[in-house]
Amino acid sequence: MTTENSLLNLLRRREVLYAVAAVLALILVVRSGWSYYQDRNRALDEEITLKTLQYQKYSRLAARRQEFVELDQALKKFRREVETRYLVKGETPTLTEVQFQNLVQGLAGTAKVDVRTTKFLPARKKDGIKILALRLSCRAEIGAIRDFLIAVHNSEKLVFVEEIEVKTISRRERRFYYLNAVVTALTM
Repeated sequence: MTTENSLLNLLRRREVLYAVAAVLALILVVRSGWSYYQDRNRALDEEITLKTLQYQKYSRLAARRQEFVELDQALKKFRREVETRYLVKGETPTLTEVQFQNLVQGLAGTAKVDVRTTKFLPARKKDGIKILALRLSCRAEIGAIRDFLIAVHNSEKLVFVEEIEVKTISRRERRFYYLNAVVTALTM
């Protein structure tokens, strides 16, 4: 009987150990499942919070729609004013160049600078703005050259002197000078 009892005790111990192991495994599965559920729930809560904040932001923007429309119209009006008032602009690129050349020659004529030759250099583009460049060869008194440079500087249009070279004509002729310059203008 003792062998049977010991065998029976051994089987009961195994059954108890299996039962304890099954309970521990069940606890482990439930705990990891609960942890996964909490992590997933936390991630969903964070996503809901983010979506709520985005919704509130877009709702505020939609409520200010009329203000943005008015601001857009004001900016377009300002752009048109800048283009017409400050940029050299013609109907076509060729007419724009002619307008720029006429502007420079008008400034030179007002300052009494004799423009001998003009030559357009290749146009450059930067940030949507086209930069026209006109090389000038002129002859004038030094005061007239100064007046021309001041007139270019004070022009309402965005016109700049990019390069300048003033040379004497000869040693005997001290009254007149050669002026070689590159004048640039902005256009669209």
